[in-house]
Amino acid sequence: MIKIMHIITDSNIGGAGNTLLSLFNAEYGINRSEFDIVVALPQNAKIKPALESMGITCVELPHLAEVSYSRAAIRVLKAEMEKQRPDIVHTHASLSGRVAARRYGKCKIVHTRHSVFEPPNWQKRMKFIFGMINNRYSDVIIAVSPAAKDNLLALGTNPDKIHVIFNGMPPAKEFSQQERAKLREKYNVPQDAFVLAQNARLTEVKGQDDVLDAAKHFPNVLVLMAGDGERRMHLEARIKNENINNVRLLGFVTAIEEILAVMDVQLSASFGTEATSLALIEGMSVGRPAIATDYGGNPYVISHMQNGLIVPTRNPKALADAVNTLYNDSALYAKLATQSREVYASCFTVKEVVSKTEQLYKGLLSNGKN
Repeated sequence: MIKIMHIITDSNIGGAGNTLLSLFNAEYGINRSEFDIVVALPQNAKIKPALESMGITCVELPHLAEVSYSRAAIRVLKAEMEKQRPDIVHTHASLSGRVAARRYGKCKIVHTRHSVFEPPNWQKRMKFIFGMINNRYSDVIIAVSPAAKDNLLALGTNPDKIHVIFNGMPPAKEFSQQERAKLREKYNVPQDAFVLAQNARLTEVKGQDDVLDAAKHFPNVLVLMAGDGERRMHLEARIKNENINNVRLLGFVTAIEEILAVMDVQLSASFGTEATSLALIEGMSVGRPAIATDYGGNPYVISHMQNGLIVPTRNPKALADAVNTLYNDSALYAKLATQSREVYASCFTVKEVVSKTEQLYKGLLSNGKN
C-alpha cells in the first residue's frame, strides 16, 4: 500500500480543503485499498471533523496555521514524517512541508498550486530564486488550471515538473421543482424571480463591488451573495447608501446546495486568485450556466456561449449586459443550462481528478522521477 501524507495550512475550509474533501469522497474518491492517507493540519482546523468522518487520519501540528514557511513547522513536520514514514508527501501551499520532506529524504514530493495571480515585479526580478525553490523542493507540481501553470512558468519552474489536473467536485444535490419552490420560500425569494448567486469570500478580489455596480442596471434580477469576509460591512453600507435593493448578503451558508437550487445563474466576478473555481463546477453539475470574468482559470471552466458567458474583468457594464442577455433570451439560457451538465460530466467530475491523481502517484514511485 502507498502511504500519502497531505499537508494543509488553512485553518478555515477554502479551495485546498474542498479539494481534499473531494479526493477523499467515499463514493468517488481515492482507492483506500491502494492508498493509506494521513493529513497534517493546523491545530483546531475546521476541516478536521469532516476528514475524520471520512475515515481519514488527521494529525494536528503547531506552527502550520496560515504560514507557508516556518522553521518551527519544518521541525515538527520532519518529526511527523519520521513517525508516519510516507512514500509521498503532498503539500498544499506549505513550503515548510516540502522542505521537511526533502530533509526527511525517504519520499517523493508533490505540490499542488491552487491559485492564480499575476506575480509582482519583485517576484519576477527574483525569478531564479523562486524557480530554484519550486524545482528543488518538488518532484511534481500539480497546477489546477493552465493559468496556474503559466504562473509557475513565469517564476522559473521547470515545465517538465508541472502536470495540469483540473479540480473536480462531486455532483451537487438535485432538488425537485416542488422542493426548489419551498427553498425559495425559505430564502424569501419570489417564485418568478430570475436569481443570480455568487458563492465566494467577501474579499476585494472576488469582485462584489463590481456586482453592486452592475446590479443597478438589471433591477428585475435578484442577486444572492453567499459568503462572509472582511468586506461585509463595506458591502452592507453600499447596499444601504446606494439603495441597491436587488442584492442580498446571506452570510456564510453551510447548505450551499440550497443556494444552487434557488439560483438560475452562477456568478463569478473575480479579478484575483481564481484557478479552477469549485463554485462554478458545483453550479455546472446541476445545470446552472455561469457568467464569469475572463480572469485566471475561469475561461478554462466556462466557455463563452457554450456553458455560460465570459465578460471582461472589472467591467460592470459588460457584466450587466450579460445578465440582461440571459434574462431576456430563454432559448439561450436553456441551451447553456443543458451544456453546463455536459461539460461537467466530461471534464470536472471527481472520478476524473482521482484517476489522474492516482496515476501520478503510481508513476512517480515507479519511475523514480526527481
